[in-house]
Amino acid sequence: MDKWNDVDMTPRWMSITMIICKWLVYTMPFIMTSIMFFMKSEMTLWDNWLLTCVYLLSLSNIMTMVNEK
Repeated sequence: MDKWNDVDMTPRWMSITMIICKWLVYTMPFIMTSIMFFMKSEMTLWDNWLLTCVYLLSLSNIMTMVNEK
């Protein structure tokens, strides 16, 4: 979409910034849930399952991002 006749229409710094932002959006839920697993010791069963689901979904997004290219 940002190419026209094999010429890149966006500056290089914008492409790099977008890659970094995308990486942060994908990895932050994984990092936050990893910290939550260690910080929160007494959780109900529902909280534990919910946190596990978020953890696995964020891990899935990271694997998808790594395999994109």
